[in-house]
Amino acid sequence: MSKRLFLVLAAFAALALVLAACGGTSEPQVVEVTRVVTETVVETVIQEGEPVEVTRVVTETIVETVVQEAPAEEAATGECCDNYTIGIFEDPLTTNYWSYLGPNNSVWTAYIMDGVAPSLYTLSDQRFDFVPALAKDLPPEPTEEGDLYSITVEMLEGPTWSDGEPITANDVAFTVNTSLDLVLTGNWPAIYRPEIIDSVEVVDDYTVKFYFTDIPGLAQWQYAAAQGPILPEHIWGPVVEEAKTFIADVTEPEMERPEDCEAEDLSDDAKAACEAWGTYDEAFENARETLYGAEAPSSVVGGGYTTDQFEPGAFVQRTMNENYFFAGAQVVESDDGQWMQTLADGTTRSFYGDGSGEVTLDYVGGPYSPNVIFSLYGDQSAAFLALANGEVDYVLNPLSLARGLREQAEQGEGVVTYTNPDNGLFYLAFNMRKEPYSLPEFRQAVDILTDKEFVADSVLQGSIDPTYSVVPPGNVFWFNEEVTSENIGLSRGERLDKAIQVLEDAGWTWDTKPEWDRENDPDAENVVPGTGLRMPSGELMPEATILGPGPAYDPQRASFNQWISEWLRELGMPVQSELAGFNTILNPVFIDASFDMYILGWGLGIYPDYLCDFFASWNDTATSGNYNTPGYNNAEYDALCEAFLAETNIEEAQTEARELQAFLAKDLPYMPLFNRQSIDLINKRVVLPYTETLGGISDANGMQVDAQVLK
Repeated sequence: MSKRLFLVLAAFAALALVLAACGGTSEPQVVEVTRVVTETVVETVIQEGEPVEVTRVVTETIVETVVQEAPAEEAATGECCDNYTIGIFEDPLTTNYWSYLGPNNSVWTAYIMDGVAPSLYTLSDQRFDFVPALAKDLPPEPTEEGDLYSITVEMLEGPTWSDGEPITANDVAFTVNTSLDLVLTGNWPAIYRPEIIDSVEVVDDYTVKFYFTDIPGLAQWQYAAAQGPILPEHIWGPVVEEAKTFIADVTEPEMERPEDCEAEDLSDDAKAACEAWGTYDEAFENARETLYGAEAPSSVVGGGYTTDQFEPGAFVQRTMNENYFFAGAQVVESDDGQWMQTLADGTTRSFYGDGSGEVTLDYVGGPYSPNVIFSLYGDQSAAFLALANGEVDYVLNPLSLARGLREQAEQGEGVVTYTNPDNGLFYLAFNMRKEPYSLPEFRQAVDILTDKEFVADSVLQGSIDPTYSVVPPGNVFWFNEEVTSENIGLSRGERLDKAIQVLEDAGWTWDTKPEWDRENDPDAENVVPGTGLRMPSGELMPEATILGPGPAYDPQRASFNQWISEWLRELGMPVQSELAGFNTILNPVFIDASFDMYILGWGLGIYPDYLCDFFASWNDTATSGNYNTPGYNNAEYDALCEAFLAETNIEEAQTEARELQAFLAKDLPYMPLFNRQSIDLINKRVVLPYTETLGGISDANGMQVDAQVLK
């Protein structure tokens, strides 16, 4: 998720050369160039359809005068930089950042929220090293202070918000403490984890201290709070104060929270506890609704672009932030592991190596385009037709891309294609709060009957890769390659027989079992579906739906939905596909938790703490508003999660993450369906700092800040 924490998440020497790559005069130029490492770099850039090689001799940090040769004649008309136009096909759900990471999280919202909230730390380009952003340096080790542990972070003193106000420790403490005080939901507790963060204190304007109840693990500090979003107190302070009025006089009830306040045989004590907890919960819900429901007071941001105009159903316009502190910063990465950043004022920060290796990345950051304009199209086909016709420079596409549509778009003048391993997951989820979805044999039967290889190869012509783990294989360090399936290669008849046996062993019965000619029809092409399927309780299996996006939005997920539904009906299960618009699906899944089964996808972060965010019992959507949509509740799994989240050693964390993946493959709260390649189609007039990265250009939200768009 990009350098996303969960769903989302530059650079000055040789600036003259970068600008020359975007065009310029046709005469040679005498320029001063700052050299920062010892290396000879030959770069190829595309200018008006022609490749042009630019050679730079990079020595020690000195300033020297060189003659910059003129670009090729055909490229001389290109000038940097034009507006960056991007096609999308769903409206963002909100421009309120609190709401975006709360109940209104969507990939479409993430695209326009790119860079709104700065952070103390971030992940580097391509390699995803943990590096400082607003922080001056890498963080110190935790210090024990009484019953707590603290980490003190010193911040850079130059960065400002887009309105010119300085970004300070007060903004950091304000954001984290708001998340904790209002018990924010969604992504917030996965970032500022209330189980480990006690509070955040301002030491001085540019020093902030985090207090933890224990030594924080990687998932609680480096890959969570340290990279957490920071919002401006001077903008949001009044809204937060209004929200806090709802909880000003509320204290947590002393009695234990009852498990089921809807039960008919509640004791008087239980009724009193339910009433007390109901009052408490209502106060916090009102507080959160006040914050989530507020219109963004302004478009003040800490990143490269402000979001100035939003016309639902039409467009979103972002405007260059002239006060962006990291504009013109240079990033250099070497294969010895070094990451180095040289800020526009000459300040250099370097970590993890000495720069003795070969340079693998070297670019100067933006923003470059005066505006980034998102144009909303009715569907994916219309957006890619606009790309082919030159109406937009790029299409942000989190969905599958049919081969025919891709080929049609690639025929557009100047359209080029980049392919990368994806960092996403598409899955079927079961609502484990009710039968039959809570019954393990039901989930096992669905898994047995779902022939992912058939759908991938025969239906979708190899455009996807079947998967069996929640962690994508492209995230190599964390992926458990041993998680697979013993059902691969089974015929349709073998799958039916195996599913029938699993259900019968668990006490399921049929009035009439599924039948086919096992000798002459091993693939069960002419199966007579079962009837009267009864659960172990003796009750008929209730009618069920698989909710998911329709073929116009995503034909891959729609295909799986329809095939799984058909295979389950052959078994005698009364299951129907319910195909709906993407935004229509969000409420029953992420708010009400009222679905039976659904098919959706996630764009994921590098660190797989989502293994707990999605499946730990304390994140149950129905009770916490967080992202355990299935309502999975397994004490053994919870214990594994607690250990993983607290782990401070990266190798131990890897082992624990792989164990969690194996556990999920057995219990199946999610049935992983497929991964796919990240395929980006973009006009060649967009010059990118790099094109090879996990998740592709789309996972980096189109590289809005660092893309240079030739006129």
